[in-house]
Amino acid sequence: MATVKLYKPKANNERRSPLYIAIFVVLTVYIVSMVLPLVWGITTSLKSQEEFRHNVLWLPQGAPWLWKWSNYIKVAFGFYENVTVVGVGRTRVYFPRMLVNTLLYAGGSAILQTLCPCIVAYLTCKFKYKFSKFINMFVIALMVIPIVGSAPSEMQMLKTLGLYDHMWGMWICKFSFLGMYYLIFYAAFAGLSNDFFEAAYVDGASELRVLLSVALPMVRNVIGTVLLIKFIDFWNDYQTPLLYMPSQPVLARGIFRLSQDSQGDFSTIPFRMAGCMLLAIPTMILFIIFKDKLMSNLSMGGIKE
Repeated sequence: MATVKLYKPKANNERRSPLYIAIFVVLTVYIVSMVLPLVWGITTSLKSQEEFRHNVLWLPQGAPWLWKWSNYIKVAFGFYENVTVVGVGRTRVYFPRMLVNTLLYAGGSAILQTLCPCIVAYLTCKFKYKFSKFINMFVIALMVIPIVGSAPSEMQMLKTLGLYDHMWGMWICKFSFLGMYYLIFYAAFAGLSNDFFEAAYVDGASELRVLLSVALPMVRNVIGTVLLIKFIDFWNDYQTPLLYMPSQPVLARGIFRLSQDSQGDFSTIPFRMAGCMLLAIPTMILFIIFKDKLMSNLSMGGIKE
């Protein structure tokens, strides 16, 4: 009677090459270098300035409930940014108002900079006109050609059109399809089978119904991922609001001023770290909730051509 020899896979230890070990060590060092500053910032924000002078690296002294949690409360309700409002003069904008401005700026800009390239990519991908090829070439050309020194002319144009220092003016400026995400949406729509759209047309669906009920739901994973990335990008942006919305400061601008200026107690390192942690907490929560969508590969199923 013949015997069957079963295949026995090699142990993991036998497959670990020196290159594998070297890559593992490099990635471990990289992760540690990213985590340690975050841990240091959290622990530093829970100290007093006197304790920080004597204890720079280690945990705060005492039990966790005795740490300086009040630093966060003082920054959240006591820190302010001085701005100049036309017709009003010099005024103070406190942390809660900066939070509202940040939500409006990051949320509105992220939605517009996600939907605009998504819709334009759908039109250029599924409707084969000569102008569609021109848009593709135009987007790629602007990504290759460096555009330097456009800020003064852009600011002058905003002032002329009455869009300067207005939240809705910034939303209009962000309503653009140019950039890498247009190409991402274009590739996503190109991977969809035309059978889905033809079936909708046979059922009597209009072009708008096909877009809303067929096309967008099939790329919702891409839309969600791009929306999340853009929201985090605008949440951490302080240069654009600083230039184009001087009377409506956002949190990133406030934290930038907190690290540069002196406002009594807020000039100390623990208070500055507390402000930085307050800015980072929402993005950390978003990453923890949606980490699977950000880290996993986007896959789409359906009928193959």
